[in-house]
Amino acid sequence: MQLATCPYCASTLTTTDNTFYCAFCQMKISKHIVQTNGKRLVIRTRDFIQPVQLEQSTRLLKKLSTYELLELYHFIRAEEQAAEALITFADEFDMEKPISDDSVLEKESLSWKKKKRFVLENLLRERFGYIPNITTRYLEEYREKIRQDDRISSMKEEE
Repeated sequence: MQLATCPYCASTLTTTDNTFYCAFCQMKISKHIVQTNGKRLVIRTRDFIQPVQLEQSTRLLKKLSTYELLELYHFIRAEEQAAEALITFADEFDMEKPISDDSVLEKESLSWKKKKRFVLENLLRERFGYIPNITTRYLEEYREKIRQDDRISSMKEEE
């Protein structure tokens, strides 16, 4: 029989009416994160992100894993920088021409990207205590540390 355990301290949970409670942590545990036999929470990592995730509300973005937020932040910063470069180039190239609809849309898109970046920065700041400098290498190292932790955790479970 598998015991329902706390994902934080591995204590056996008490169950009443589909509600799980950890006496050690002194809190209710959502049934979605209850573990069995002392296992740890699984950290979600994806090999790619979906830019459409950026269109989610802040409330939904808060539910993403830290790794997913880091990936989205890295992506939106690159998109924002590309949009700024395009607008700067277009402004310099078309100085005498009237402002086109495309130029207005691109500037609105840049404004949206800046706001979304600001949201992601604040979510990351809330988790880390600072806004991390994200590079591709940083993300690769972060992902590798998660994989190493998963391997260590599964070796301990087998013992």
